[in-house]
Amino acid sequence: MDDQQSLPSAPSLGNTISDVFASPSEVFQNLKNTAPSPILWVAPFIATLLIVVVSVVMIFTNESLKAEMKDVQSKAIQKMVDERKLTQEQADKAEAKAESMGGMMIAFGIIGGAIFISAYFFGGALFLWLANKTILKSAVGYGKHLELYGIASWIGVLGGVITVLMMVGLGSMAATPSGALALLGSFDPTNKLHMLLASLNIFSIWQTAVIGIGLSKLSDKQTGAGMGVAFALWIVWVALSILLGIAR
Repeated sequence: MDDQQSLPSAPSLGNTISDVFASPSEVFQNLKNTAPSPILWVAPFIATLLIVVVSVVMIFTNESLKAEMKDVQSKAIQKMVDERKLTQEQADKAEAKAESMGGMMIAFGIIGGAIFISAYFFGGALFLWLANKTILKSAVGYGKHLELYGIASWIGVLGGVITVLMMVGLGSMAATPSGALALLGSFDPTNKLHMLLASLNIFSIWQTAVIGIGLSKLSDKQTGAGMGVAFALWIVWVALSILLGIAR
């Protein structure tokens, strides 16, 4: 307790938000030997949840996005019929039930999104800590890696805002700052190549690079070493999410 009280204060929330875009190396260098500051991860976590809420509401209330979502669901159900996992009668009932649920779908979408983001946020920080500890031999604990991930997440928050604006403006869920833009109008979320292109998101790549800088600063290693670990983890995540069908 005395050791923590003797540590200098962590960078302020306002400074970390501006510096993660302007000078990430400096903000993470200043973060390493400071007292714990939960606001550095709580604020971006809440902001990310808000992006999820807005995204879900927009998808289920915007007519273009809602129609596209319905088409995606219909194709997924039809695929199950073709694979004989459902009968046509069961498929018709499933579609009718989804149509009748209305507002409940928004609630389920928000709850599901919140659970996914929570697991992704805290699990992501956990994997960063484990990788930095085992590969780069960092002695810094999980709490600092959670702060690192939180600070870097402001890039994802900006990306989320831009994504929502693009989706609404272009009327398509494929309208993201990624390779999926090349497939606007023909994007198939069940196609693995399309999912790979959607994963090549400018803000995801930017955030991964910034995380790499943070890992190098917390482990006192060269920037290239931290970048290597961060992008290796990102590649593994992209591969797994495509295989599991959750890449976007």
